Amino acid sequence: MRHGLGMRAGSILSRYRDSYISYIFLYTGYYLAFASYSSVLSVYLSGIGMTDREMSLILSAAGIFSFFIAPVTGYLNDRARNPKAVPAALLVSVGGLGLVFSACRGLWTLFLLNGVTMAFINSITPVCERVAGSGKYRYGVLRVWGTLGYAAGAQGAGLVLEWLPPGALFLLVAGACGLCLLGLWGVVIQPAMAGAPAQERGLPIKKKAGGRLLLGSLLGNPPFLLFLLAAFLFAGCSGVNINYSPVLLGSLGIPAVSVGTVLFLSTLTEIPLILFSHKFMDRLSGRLLAAICFLLAVGQYLAYGLASSPWTVVGVMVLVKAVASSLYMMLSLKMVRALAPKELTTTGLSVVASVNNLAGILLQNLGGWTAEAFGIQAMYLCMAGLCLTGLVLAAFLRVQNEQRVFS
Repeated sequence: MRHGLGMRAGSILSRYRDSYISYIFLYTGYYLAFASYSSVLSVYLSGIGMTDREMSLILSAAGIFSFFIAPVTGYLNDRARNPKAVPAALLVSVGGLGLVFSACRGLWTLFLLNGVTMAFINSITPVCERVAGSGKYRYGVLRVWGTLGYAAGAQGAGLVLEWLPPGALFLLVAGACGLCLLGLWGVVIQPAMAGAPAQERGLPIKKKAGGRLLLGSLLGNPPFLLFLLAAFLFAGCSGVNINYSPVLLGSLGIPAVSVGTVLFLSTLTEIPLILFSHKFMDRLSGRLLAAICFLLAVGQYLAYGLASSPWTVVGVMVLVKAVASSLYMMLSLKMVRALAPKELTTTGLSVVASVNNLAGILLQNLGGWTAEAFGIQAMYLCMAGLCLTGLVLAAFLRVQNEQRVFS
């Protein structure tokens, strides 16, 4: 009988390996953890007595630490024989650090803990994007579970802050990390170095003795550098928006539980975009997609900066906020796959993430100063101006539209 039970368990485990349900657990768990931790963190910090400047300092730690940590973890993951080892260690660390974060109140302790925790979270994103863009399932049918997970996390975080002790928020984060680990255990991730040589795709690649890849093959690529400059502007403003949109809603008289609902609804609007990404992401040029990203950002920030009605802000936030961010995330994957050697896909995405985080370091503190000195709506008008500059840069992007990533 024991032998029969063992055979049945083995059969279940073999069916689970690389099954669609394992990918559901991976993406739902990761984005649930991401949203639970980050979506209302500004509200949590405000609730424990942090000022706008203190809050901006703590939130900017994510960019500082991620700028240094994300490229290292990305490179280690590309070089690892077991590509699951690095993200698994990061997930365990995130769950534990979140619980420590909930017990601390010191400014510099919170700065340090938030920086390390968000750096580890951000370091997992390139792995998820790489899996979605190269696995046996289409990008959209995998990433949609990330959208649902993020929506559930944003809603759940709002409910927790409204009805439970604040520390319960980080129990939700730890549980979501556990679900992601379960999914990671089941999915199949091929080592990056097993991919086709970069020379087959006509991409320059520098090597050390023994065939080791150098980061210079990315950073010496002018089109990639131009995209990084545009990404700096978009991602910096987007990061400020993620952190300050709950504060904006609160300043307009919307309670915390309703803030969570707004973020939940805004996340759901990106589902059609992700599900049907195979219909347009491989067909439209990177330049056009970048321009659309910046146009959405400019319209969104102008609405936040000029609107006097909370319902106008809520409407724009629900319809545009997550759509613009998701389109930019997919654009980043498209650009890296087009401009970087396949062996350095995760590293390339990590470099983009580091630029995003560097932008967050600068613009988060600048945004906090602007919001405290002139008001949060003035801050959003400044962000609209920065994204107009990004729109001009997008016009000079020249990338061959040959890679099929989403279909």
